Amino acid sequence: MNLIEQLTVVSLVGILASIPIVTGRTDRDQLQLDASARRLHSGLDRARSIVRREQRACGLYLSEKGFMAPDEGILPASLPACPGIGMALQEELKQGPVALNTNLPSVLRVTANGLLLDGGIAVLSHQRLAKARCLVVSLPLGVSRIGSYQDALPSNGGHLLSSRCLPDVATR
Repeated sequence: MNLIEQLTVVSLVGILASIPIVTGRTDRDQLQLDASARRLHSGLDRARSIVRREQRACGLYLSEKGFMAPDEGILPASLPACPGIGMALQEELKQGPVALNTNLPSVLRVTANGLLLDGGIAVLSHQRLAKARCLVVSLPLGVSRIGSYQDALPSNGGHLLSSRCLPDVATR
């Protein structure tokens, strides 16, 4: 083999070796986004089960970091914070930031029988992915559903539309 053939072989091996790394990174990013959406949904379910168990209404706060008890200053006077609700949207070892866009109120209220009194949509996006995940909280029963957001995310105070959060369809 001459030098040009050797360089060609080394280049091809390098290109082929880099392909799984790029694909693996995208897969990890997608798994991270999906896990954050499931954590968002399970955080609401957790709050609902806590209030049903304790038979006491409460409020919780959703931020970029996850669910937490709201500051006493933003809670309505008669509503306590949900106990033990701290739940992160991302794991500590994150591959990239998952961003939260939402039109949910600052305090989500949960009745003593587990109904959510506040509705809206939360959209989770990842900087390296085109697909965004969403969670819709519909009223009057506070039913929530996870799906994929089928539109570009609004910028500068634009409106999120729950009609653009379509359920995922399983393919066989």
